[in-house]
Amino acid sequence: MWRHLLAGPHAARQFVADDGGKLVGFAGSLPAEDGVREQTELWGIYVLASHHGRGLGQALLDAALGNEPAGLWVAEENPRAQAFYRRNGFAFTGARDTIDDWEGLAEVRMARPAA
Repeated sequence: MWRHLLAGPHAARQFVADDGGKLVGFAGSLPAEDGVREQTELWGIYVLASHHGRGLGQALLDAALGNEPAGLWVAEENPRAQAFYRRNGFAFTGARDTIDDWEGLAEVRMARPAA
């Protein structure tokens, strides 16, 4: 997965957060390839629980997306993440999907328009 995301003409933009040289978070975005979705797709963001509440998630999101219109998928049963995205201008689109490879994880689509 990492090789695919870091190679090619549509390479994902990757950002990391560290604490004294220890990796504590990452975020990545890439341009939507189908021309239908928003310009930028947040493909992932993660901060260690021990580092929640320090502003790292916000800094990573800002680095990965800036103020661009964007879309993302978030776990349906993750209200903390959903609230974070809502604070950043994202709203539910009504789309829902299930990832069979991840034990049937249900995801919902969120997007934010151009500012």
